[in-house]
Amino acid sequence: MSIKGARNIEIPQLHGRGGSVSECVELLERGKSDQRRKDDDNGDKDEFEFIKLKKMICGRCGKIHHRKKCSELALHEEEGHNWWSIIFSLLVIGLVISGIVAAIFLVGYVDELLYWHGQRMQLDEFLQGELTPPRLPSSWISPHHFVFQADDGSLSILDTSRNFSVTILVTNHTLRQLNVKGYQCSKDLSYVLFQHNLKSVYRQSFTAHYTIYDVSKDHHIPVRLESSPKAQPERLQHVSWLGNTTSLLIVFDNDIYVRTSPVDETDTQLTFTGTPDVIYNGVPDWLYQEDVLQTPEALWSSPDGSHLLYATFNDSEVGILNFPWFHTGAVLGSTKTENRGASSFPGSRTVRYPTPGSAIPVVQLWVVDISNLTNLEHHPVMPPKALIGQDFYLTSAGWIGQKNNLISVVWINRPQNLSIISSCLAPNWTCIEISCLPQEQSKCKWILVK
Repeated sequence: MSIKGARNIEIPQLHGRGGSVSECVELLERGKSDQRRKDDDNGDKDEFEFIKLKKMICGRCGKIHHRKKCSELALHEEEGHNWWSIIFSLLVIGLVISGIVAAIFLVGYVDELLYWHGQRMQLDEFLQGELTPPRLPSSWISPHHFVFQADDGSLSILDTSRNFSVTILVTNHTLRQLNVKGYQCSKDLSYVLFQHNLKSVYRQSFTAHYTIYDVSKDHHIPVRLESSPKAQPERLQHVSWLGNTTSLLIVFDNDIYVRTSPVDETDTQLTFTGTPDVIYNGVPDWLYQEDVLQTPEALWSSPDGSHLLYATFNDSEVGILNFPWFHTGAVLGSTKTENRGASSFPGSRTVRYPTPGSAIPVVQLWVVDISNLTNLEHHPVMPPKALIGQDFYLTSAGWIGQKNNLISVVWINRPQNLSIISSCLAPNWTCIEISCLPQEQSKCKWILVK
């Protein structure tokens, strides 16, 4: 039995019994479903076979069963490109290294040219200290303590009694913060006196600011006079420790002051005769600081700090030398019309300058007992009798031993052919001549004893 539209569809027969039309239609629908299911299975199989075949086709050559071979060829091609990249990178690195080596060689060659063809060092540059490195001086504070500036810039203490151990006293940061140019340690190493902001007056003399550094508290104490404004402290001529104590000696405007404690700003004035450019107490005038003492101070404290020996220089009879003084304002001039004529020429300064045959500074030596500041006693130290009535110089003075009752002074006459060493004893400081060196005209023309 067949039905139109159901071609090639097998219809099961109704064996053993007859069937109605509805049953035949139902059987026909079942046959269609079975046939459709078979067609779907065949289609899936064909699609799977197509995908499998597609995967077997090589994307490079379009042939079947050549994918592996073509992949190997592509790998070889990529490896070739990598080798070229590596070679190019090595060439670039080589060029960079060659450039660096050439630059180093050229710089070294320039330095060598500067070294051999630069300006030679002059003898005056060495003798005047122009090529000396800026290093703070070293000093012995006690027989076992040596203070020096270490390689890192700090102040260190070498203790010989403790297996030569080294400890830091002041850090490099503190020294650089104040731009320290000089220092002085107290005997007990509890304070350090800093000298900074120096301003030269003459070759040996200067003014500066001073600061006390408390080692235990890491604290700075500016040194200023009691009458000085705190906002702008005065520049001082000299500040130092009084002997082995922590009291301070201060020289300001050619007068001497003493301060009993670093933390106390109460000062006691020891001299009252100081006059700028005329009378000097505790500091030398131009002649003595330049040619005789060659130091910026002219005072010496006893080791225990109870007495002070100082010199006074009176230049009132010395002739005045007026000389031009060149400075920035004089060289550059002024932009204002009214000041242009005045600033076109250098300024001038004066100095007490003795000439042959004219008056020289009159020097006087004094000893003052500062153990009792409420009742100060100044005792003059007289020059030798052989020099009284003529011009003479004071060449050196100082305390003898660790006591406060004996000093030694060296005097010399103006022709510099007679030198006398005196020893003066407390309490009246009467001097006796312990050595007299007359100069024989047959040997040399003058002598120098210190």
